[in-house]
Amino acid sequence: MKKKRVQVKGCFRKNMVVLLGVMMVFCVAGAVQAAQKRERFQEVEGSSGSIVRDNNTGLEWQRCPHGQSWTGSGCSGTPWQGKWDDAVRIKAPGGFRVPSIDELKTLAPYDESIFPGGALFWSSSPDAGRSDGAVWHLHFGYGVVASGSKGYYGQLRLVRAGQ
Repeated sequence: MKKKRVQVKGCFRKNMVVLLGVMMVFCVAGAVQAAQKRERFQEVEGSSGSIVRDNNTGLEWQRCPHGQSWTGSGCSGTPWQGKWDDAVRIKAPGGFRVPSIDELKTLAPYDESIFPGGALFWSSSPDAGRSDGAVWHLHFGYGVVASGSKGYYGQLRLVRAGQ
């Protein structure tokens, strides 16, 4: 009987060592995977932080509202503000344009440390469900997507396809 108990103890020890080894492999793999996880937004190289890439969508966004400049910690200057008919004609160097509502919605809820400015931002998308010519916009301050009159005054946050 004693001989069998010794064998059982030896078997238990071997299984415990194997189990601990497997657990270590999973822990190390999990730590490596967590270290490789990218943050959602990353500064575009050569932009001095004024452009960020959304790693979820591949889109690149100007951090500041159109008309303002990135200072390294926030936006300075006066943002462009106007009606939708004027907004949809605006383009900026580097292929930047007014985003569709589907593109703009990917930023909500938004992080003000990444995108300063909590105002109404125009999209390029008309509201096809309304006959009064309404258009879609996102209010960054409230995180609300809505459609409304082209006569409102809004700002622009410009986007481009990833480079």
